[in-house]
Amino acid sequence: MSLFTLQSSRSKTTMYSWKLQIAVAVGFGFLILVNQYFFAQFNALELFQNFLANVIIVLLIWKSAVWVTQVGERFFNWLEKPLKRVLLSAGLGSICSFLVVMVSSYFFQLLYQSPFPGNNAIFINTLISFLLFSVLFTGFNIIHFLEALREKEVKDTVTRLGNYFEQLIENVEDIVQVWDTDGRIKYSSPSATTQMGYAISELTEFPPFYWILEEDKAGVKSRFGSFLEGGANQVHFDQFRVKTKAGSVKMFEVKISDGRKIPMIEGLIVTYRDITGRHETELLIRRQKELYELTSSISGSFLRMDFQSALEKMLENMGKFSAVDRVYVYQLNREKNYWNCLHEWRSEKGDQIPSIYYQKGIPIDAMEWTFGQLRANKILNFKTLDEMPPEAEQCRQAFEADGTVGILLLPLRINGELVGMIGYDALFEPKNWSEDDIRFLKLCSEILTSSLARSEAEASTRASLSFNQAIIDSSAEGFLLANLENMVVYANQIFLSLWDLEQNPVGLGVEEISRLVQPKVTNKEEFERGFGILKENREAVFTMTLNLHNGKVLEVYSAPQIQDGKLVGRIWSNRDITDRILSQREELEKGMALAQFESLKNQVNPHFLFNSLNVLSSLVHVDADLSEKFIDQLAKSYRYLLEQKDNTLVPLKVELDFVNSFIFLLKIRFEDKIQLAVDIPERFYSMQIAPLTMQLLIENAVKHNRISKDEPLKIFIGIEDHYLVVKNSLQVRINQAPSTGLGLKNIRNRYLILSADTPKFGTEGDFFVARIPLIGE
Repeated sequence: MSLFTLQSSRSKTTMYSWKLQIAVAVGFGFLILVNQYFFAQFNALELFQNFLANVIIVLLIWKSAVWVTQVGERFFNWLEKPLKRVLLSAGLGSICSFLVVMVSSYFFQLLYQSPFPGNNAIFINTLISFLLFSVLFTGFNIIHFLEALREKEVKDTVTRLGNYFEQLIENVEDIVQVWDTDGRIKYSSPSATTQMGYAISELTEFPPFYWILEEDKAGVKSRFGSFLEGGANQVHFDQFRVKTKAGSVKMFEVKISDGRKIPMIEGLIVTYRDITGRHETELLIRRQKELYELTSSISGSFLRMDFQSALEKMLENMGKFSAVDRVYVYQLNREKNYWNCLHEWRSEKGDQIPSIYYQKGIPIDAMEWTFGQLRANKILNFKTLDEMPPEAEQCRQAFEADGTVGILLLPLRINGELVGMIGYDALFEPKNWSEDDIRFLKLCSEILTSSLARSEAEASTRASLSFNQAIIDSSAEGFLLANLENMVVYANQIFLSLWDLEQNPVGLGVEEISRLVQPKVTNKEEFERGFGILKENREAVFTMTLNLHNGKVLEVYSAPQIQDGKLVGRIWSNRDITDRILSQREELEKGMALAQFESLKNQVNPHFLFNSLNVLSSLVHVDADLSEKFIDQLAKSYRYLLEQKDNTLVPLKVELDFVNSFIFLLKIRFEDKIQLAVDIPERFYSMQIAPLTMQLLIENAVKHNRISKDEPLKIFIGIEDHYLVVKNSLQVRINQAPSTGLGLKNIRNRYLILSADTPKFGTEGDFFVARIPLIGE
């Protein structure tokens, strides 16, 4: 099946048409009959006989001319010059037509018993009429031959054009298709079989939109209908998922262009690009961002709110984010024989399932296996309860009785000792937890554990200013306690270790301690902000995140100590969150790097190939030689795209050759409205730049500036101080669409990876100037 077809341009009213032949024969026969009527007297029967004879003779002359034309076209193709073919066929047509006239006239004379050849006026007049008629149709043959020759040249050019483009399309990784207005596939490139698994014959037989995932189909149809209603020459961009023949799902980015008026296409040009990897990366980075925001929100809640309120809010957020039906926290009692439920959150759907343990405790001996696993610091992750081992049968029955289908349990530990657990239950269908999910939930568990320890410490300090040193010392956080006079009354060993203090600060003022530790902090403005809050309000609660010179990151929480409703002092909690911050940054930066990499690979798009089809469809009928040059340059441009798509750098000379081909294509379209000057010394040819940089800058200039004969767009490419300089005359369009800035952003992003030097863009006088750093060999 070929994408490129051209319908025959032969008119239905040519000299081969029987209707036209009979109409002309009757007309000429009537004219000759009138002429004979004035030369001699005939009765009605004779006139009718003459009329029929004239019509038959005219048809004979016509058919002889047509026959000679066809014979000449078929048997004289060996002549190289078209003019010789035309003259030879025309000469044979004239001779044959003359002989037919002579023979016909002879029989005409016999009909009226007149000498031949004689001076009979009727015969002379008829002979002259037929000779003129023969000359007329010989001329018609010449015109027909010229038209046939032109049509043959057009078809040959179109065939070459089709071969060029079909070879290009077959080597493109993207899928190229032609749809009709119903969404049915008329043509598909071979890459569809590679990427979707369907044979081309299967795709063309599918009902409209059959290959699109069912969940996306309605939206795609709606947007496609809106595109068709928008009129011709529109471009539509879309994204949807496709279910491959193997059953996997791929995400495609799609561009639809209106090619219904292009003779070689006559449909909608659709190009697919597989963005599954990029889409998954974008989902990953979006999820990483949501995780970061959620952990920050949870951590902030425990600092701003009382422990129980913050816990309830945390479990609600975690349940909704994780899409589970139940989330709960249990804490071990002091005797380690009972799980006390601190809180349990349920979804609206999950609330319909009756629960035995809702907001209640559980004896340890009812779940001995679970207790042993959690005490060994193991995470229990079962997609279904059937995955639990035989020795966990007691626990499996307990979970099953509570309506659980799948479960995830994480231990809560303080200083290596099990203090509780947090659980996530799926009640309606199995839940599959990924490693990233579990890593995030562990991070939230650490926040909860720290907050739980802090809550216990605060409860103890509120009871008495003597403080429960056992609780503080068992905490993983560094505590500093001050009285109403702002004098330090206690600091645990972890506080001294976190701040690398050799002297115990007990007996010193908080301001003295701040002067000791401030030089260790890199973000001093954060440090000053916290103490500024304290100066304004001595009962304020605030938190600071401090970066130390030794690489540590400390979260410092400060709150007043209240006993019996009275202020009795202040507690400073210092927690090392270095690992958590590094983990969050690493995950975030990893996701962002993947997303940027996929985005950079996909920003260069071969769609401009089809933007040239309208130019070619008209050019091929006007100038066949120029159209061939156009095709050659277009092929060079597209070949460059295919060859350089995986390269990060190319020599400047290679990029210049591509730009020359690209400018040639633009000049065909804009003629002298674009003027290009290149002045680059050969010694710079081996320097390297990112591929397609100059093409993006030239496209940017064409897009944003007026182009006319009176105001031609002037583009200069040169070298200044080891920078490639591309500047264009500034003649901004008056009613241009808002710029997205993607072109320049693309160049900046690529050079962030390639070079320490960055591209520079800006206006200088009447020119927009881009300076691109050249990279050594």
